[in-house]
Amino acid sequence: MDTRYKVRKAAGSYWLLDMEQDGRNYIEPIELNESGAGIWELISQGADVPAAAGELAKRYGIETEMAQEDILQFLAGLEAAGVSTGVK
Repeated sequence: MDTRYKVRKAAGSYWLLDMEQDGRNYIEPIELNESGAGIWELISQGADVPAAAGELAKRYGIETEMAQEDILQFLAGLEAAGVSTGVK
């Protein structure tokens, strides 16, 4: 995955920032919860959906299938917001 987007923590929240903005068309940061920030961390390090789901299942003590569904919903939400992840 490219490094266009970065997660930063500020004011008690996680924010997904577009690091390649040119200032003409400002793209607002996307607020993420802790699990969303964790998902982003995993996929930005190259994890695919099954690998990220396995890690989240361990972290949060949930079923892998539930973690995978959550990841797919998260990625769909990002795509709807205009963030292309390229994750499969």
